[in-house]
Amino acid sequence: MSASNPLALSLRRAASFGALALLVGVALLADVAKLMELSETAPEHVGEMAQRDQRFEPLRVTLPKRTILGYVSDAGSEADLEKRLMLAQFSLAPTLLVPGAEQVPILGDFANPNSIGHGFDLKLIVLRDFGDGVVLLGRGDR
Repeated sequence: MSASNPLALSLRRAASFGALALLVGVALLADVAKLMELSETAPEHVGEMAQRDQRFEPLRVTLPKRTILGYVSDAGSEADLEKRLMLAQFSLAPTLLVPGAEQVPILGDFANPNSIGHGFDLKLIVLRDFGDGVVLLGRGDR
């Protein structure tokens, strides 16, 4: 068979097209298999975020939109404080949380509800207890 034979040329094109189609098909199947695997895997921390959202829901529905709150917590470390602040910020959006007790009212986010009001130099009073360690605080010295 010569290279100029139309039948040989057509067979080569068909074989090339078939090989390309097979390659694309295998790649698509691999992608679909990976997507199905990913859809069955729960993203990390989703449960924690959903639990946090439920915890803050009673407070969120009582706040006016675009409120600014101070934020205090009984977090044991700076990293834990930052994490808890960001999770609370996400749960309460569009409310803005400002770390510290300078901004009043203040959101108290306590992992241990018994630590509410303890360990702070400021005189904070509980304005409203939403349960599960979530409280709205004010200053008692004013």
